[in-house]
Amino acid sequence: MERITLVKLGAIGDAVNSLPLVNRLRDGFPEARIQWVIGPLAHGLISGHAAVDDFLVLDSKRAGAWPAAVRELRASKPELVIDLQRILKSGVLTRLSGAPRRLGFDRARCKESSWLFTNERIAPNPTPGVTVEQYLEFADHLGLPPSEPRFDLPHAPWSETRDDARPLVVLNLGASKEANRWYADAWAALADALVRELDAHVVLSGGKEDRATADEVARLAHVSLDDRVGALTLKQSAGLFDVADLFVGCDTGPLHMSVAVGTPVVALFGAADPRRTGPFAAPDSVVTHRTDCQPCRKRRCFVEGHPCMRLLTAEVVMQRVRERLAPVVR
Repeated sequence: MERITLVKLGAIGDAVNSLPLVNRLRDGFPEARIQWVIGPLAHGLISGHAAVDDFLVLDSKRAGAWPAAVRELRASKPELVIDLQRILKSGVLTRLSGAPRRLGFDRARCKESSWLFTNERIAPNPTPGVTVEQYLEFADHLGLPPSEPRFDLPHAPWSETRDDARPLVVLNLGASKEANRWYADAWAALADALVRELDAHVVLSGGKEDRATADEVARLAHVSLDDRVGALTLKQSAGLFDVADLFVGCDTGPLHMSVAVGTPVVALFGAADPRRTGPFAAPDSVVTHRTDCQPCRKRRCFVEGHPCMRLLTAEVVMQRVRERLAPVVR
């Protein structure tokens, strides 16, 4: 196998969770040229990864981007294309690649009939694991020897001095899906408990879109917070997560970035299903408030009061935080 192309255009978390597969492909095909068709946001984080020879960055919202991407993809003459996205646009791109082997998910796990565009599929799995585990099924299908999953996530080393006597805890406030977000008053209550009980250095993280939430958390909290919301690049954020003692966040890309750099996490899940999108190799880190409608997997909650997240209290989350910080808090 000389030329392999991976199609994964989507979210930050999905791109991060693709890395163990990418590394296993590199280990299994050390001489192959590995190409990744990726979106611009994820590329900002994954660029420079040692296992990838080149990235084809496709901004699907830009006029003319698709024809140019197809031309570049076909010119690379891939022998194998792996469609990890399993939606219509990734399926079309896979089909137009010209590759003789077009490998995708089994029909049951595909969306938007994307299975129609592949000519080879991994075996059905009635009990699929979290995203990393599902992606690694492709390596098994290709007969690659098993190995310990690793991410090797590119990140900018955190250059600021930290007080090693205080636990450094990152509270990541955002989530792309509204139904996955926790509430500002709950974040503020958790921050208060972290500082007052554990003397933690609490850092707020998130994107520019989380600015209003961060301002509300700062207004409601009764302690000093280190607000980095909207101020860091993705690689800088990964560097911050790398030096943190704990990351607390919802089902969002930074959660999976923290897992990738080996930082303990506490994952707050409501609408999302932790059996599918939960943190890899850390099922005991998930905190939920069980409701009859959970997990609905919807972008927005249509149940009055958003109970799965609204009723998830700071006290319950703090209990899990204590457990995860026990090795570093004396």
